[in-house]
Amino acid sequence: MFCLRHAAPLFLPLLLGTTALAQSAAEIPPPGPDELSFSITNMDPSVSPGTDFYRYASGAWQDRVQRPETLASYGMLDIMGERQKAQMKVVLAQAGAEAATAPKGSPVQQVGTLYNAFLDTAARDAAGMKPLQPQLDAIAAIQSNDDLVRYLATSWINTSAPPALIELKPDIGFADSSQYVMMVYAGAFGVPFDDVLAEPPDGPRRSAYKTYLTQVLQVAGYDPTEAARMADLATSIESALQPGKLNPIEANEPVMVNNPITVEAMQAQIPELDLQLYLDTIGIPKPGEMNLMEPRYFAGLSKVLREHSLQDIKDYITVLTIAGYSGVLSTAFDEPTRAWSAALSGVPVLPSMEERGLALAVGALGHPVSQIYVKDFFTDEQKAGATELIGQIVGAFKARIPTRNWLTEATRSQAMAKVDALTVRVGYPDTWIDFSGVEIGPDLVTNLNATAAFQNRRMLAKFGKPVVLDQFSTKNTYAVAQNAAYNPQLNGFEIPAAILQAPMYDPDKDFAVNVCRIGAVIGHELTHGFDSMGRQFDAQGNIRDWWTPADAEAFNRQAQKLIDQANAYEVLPGLMGNGTIEVGENMADVGGLTLAMDVLHQHLAQHPDQNVKIDGLTPEQRCFLSWAQLWTTKSSDEFLRLIIANDPHPPGPYRAVAAPQNLDAFYQAFGIKDGDPMWLQPEKRVQAW
Repeated sequence: MFCLRHAAPLFLPLLLGTTALAQSAAEIPPPGPDELSFSITNMDPSVSPGTDFYRYASGAWQDRVQRPETLASYGMLDIMGERQKAQMKVVLAQAGAEAATAPKGSPVQQVGTLYNAFLDTAARDAAGMKPLQPQLDAIAAIQSNDDLVRYLATSWINTSAPPALIELKPDIGFADSSQYVMMVYAGAFGVPFDDVLAEPPDGPRRSAYKTYLTQVLQVAGYDPTEAARMADLATSIESALQPGKLNPIEANEPVMVNNPITVEAMQAQIPELDLQLYLDTIGIPKPGEMNLMEPRYFAGLSKVLREHSLQDIKDYITVLTIAGYSGVLSTAFDEPTRAWSAALSGVPVLPSMEERGLALAVGALGHPVSQIYVKDFFTDEQKAGATELIGQIVGAFKARIPTRNWLTEATRSQAMAKVDALTVRVGYPDTWIDFSGVEIGPDLVTNLNATAAFQNRRMLAKFGKPVVLDQFSTKNTYAVAQNAAYNPQLNGFEIPAAILQAPMYDPDKDFAVNVCRIGAVIGHELTHGFDSMGRQFDAQGNIRDWWTPADAEAFNRQAQKLIDQANAYEVLPGLMGNGTIEVGENMADVGGLTLAMDVLHQHLAQHPDQNVKIDGLTPEQRCFLSWAQLWTTKSSDEFLRLIIANDPHPPGPYRAVAAPQNLDAFYQAFGIKDGDPMWLQPEKRVQAW
């Protein structure tokens, strides 16, 4: 799934009163220039746009606004997230107040009860490790490899614990997107970025990770010596497994994750774990075929299982489990988490309890939280406006396909068919996932396990049946997500309600500002269907090579230009961009801004009275400036190093200028000429779509 940024049954009527919420929400002021609502006051007109367009577009904002110490990165999407948190604090406080009297199983009862349980730190501190003890006892009871397999399977289906060592679960097939396939995944690590484990043993982040695990185990009650031993063991096991996992570049290549394999062949790779026993435990009959998502990983896992005692493996799973639940147990775990966050991302403080409670509620009850959100903060007018703009962007893309002279007619025809088959959804799902049968009470661990079990069992029940899409059903696409996402297997994208808000989409702004913000975002997601990865899927969402060799070669030449551009950008002194991993996002940015500019010109042709200067700027100039201010961002150095190594999304300051530099209209709008620092030679510009 491609995203914009840096993880159904019966409709449930909302039972939350809105008068008090609307009044409280109205007290949150509308976004202004400091919140990157487009404004000339954010510009630095002392700088020539041909010399440093990023500085010209937003230099005053860069001088005036500081990154909050609670955030590793601060740009528009982060600002919108902060505003949403302010909105949702009102919502959740109200839900918490009404939870005890709300109908059982209603969104208000579930969300409010979960939120209250998180904020009840006195109860969490008093409970200590007791809520997790049944799972720790289950790990301790493992006496054989078969017991281990049963535990891994049972833990996956019944709990929210990080899946250790291996994970088997159904998902949409690559070869046939109309059917579910049993996928074989690598186990989760305790560290969120695998490259940390590639550091030398005394590397700063790897050392910080080991310290974090040691401190977490001490909070959990282990003596310092035992805690240090177990932390060292966990780090050692994950470091041994890490080279077998796909790196971020490989993980974006369909050919690397599309590995059909029989159960027997898969079993041969990992003889220590009985895969049929795993399938039996989760209640899935032996499939004719599975798909191996990590082709190198299981040889390394087999070696780890041979070289380590069963007790070592149990100790590792214990570490992973305690760390995974630490955020919902005693507040004594907060300090190790804060120190680890500071080392990893440069953020020295934790979010507020209310913000962490919101994140927990969204993660566990995404649809119930989203139901509450859209009722109070998303209007029919917002949905209608975005839907109309989507139609214009899709129309502009269709109009461009016949003009792509670098494509043969056969490939152009199939590209058109893919656009015609595109599905687009706006705001929130037609039908909400019905969580009403999930018991939500005062114990957080029990709640998280219950919601995870509900979701996992829903997915298992789909296996062997035709694919039925749960709309807006991932963390990247919940209606409350500040994001947008394209799924190549569904050949469609979703624009959540939360991103269709000011300053991303502001009906009070002129068309040029909006089309080069939310319009370009829509075009970005559409272009993902035809970027370096998306183009490998056909109109039905199946992996299929529908390109002639000549077309593929021509496309790769265009993509290489983007790789070269990013590799030449210095993010920090001595740290260059990662063009190979970023190429899909950069192509989507170029495509999105190109389509936005096409729609702008169409709009001005239909509304010539709007083709006027505002604040001394033409519509084209306001378009490019609106885009650049959209991506204006301040980040910690630690965060920048993380995303360059791991994230396909390039840093905001690069996105602000890289896409415009590939459009001829950019140079015409600002009179930028050959010899100016911002000039990119025409032959180096990408005009794929």
